[in-house]
Amino acid sequence: MLAPVKGSKIEYDIRPYRYHRYHKDEKQDLPVKVATAAGAVTGTVIPMLFIAHKQNTKLFKIKYHVKEMILVSAGSILGGLAAGLIADKKEHRKQKVNESVFQFMNASVPPLLTAGLYKISKNLTYRIASTAIGLIGGMFVAAKLSNKINDPHDKVPDRKLTIKDSIANIDDALGVLVLARVPLAEKLHIEKTLPVIYSWCGYRGGISN
Repeated sequence: MLAPVKGSKIEYDIRPYRYHRYHKDEKQDLPVKVATAAGAVTGTVIPMLFIAHKQNTKLFKIKYHVKEMILVSAGSILGGLAAGLIADKKEHRKQKVNESVFQFMNASVPPLLTAGLYKISKNLTYRIASTAIGLIGGMFVAAKLSNKINDPHDKVPDRKLTIKDSIANIDDALGVLVLARVPLAEKLHIEKTLPVIYSWCGYRGGISN
């Protein structure tokens, strides 16, 4: 409900509606940021420990395939979301859940789409094309699915995929490069950066307001 604003006339504070409609946010307090970051990191490490044990390897020598990517990204997002829900105001819960859905879709749909396309052919040219389609197409599909899940009755404007989102969601590009087994990606050990990127995704979901 809209809250009345003090004054000689009875007016109503439309800020909650305006912030939700236009996807604006407020500056977060440091304790909320710290708690959310800790939750995201913890959520990232727990599935990594499970995967490392299953692969009988060290934590940062994990071999990432689609299943491992989805598991680690889901852990980081759930960890960041849980911490954010506990540490932040109750009125921000809906925004955090929505952003976490958006982050998870962006972390999982492009790799899933790319891996599916790779099964069709091992031709190098086809693989390069599949990488581009999986990355770019996957991000737009993820955005569409997120909007449908978060706002099934289309009550507020859809969240559009912007250049800022594309840059921030660099995990899509790195994940796809790892799946593609691109020589440069393997030489630079890009897969070792995935936990950091996924932790950032979890943080973005939990800190959103």
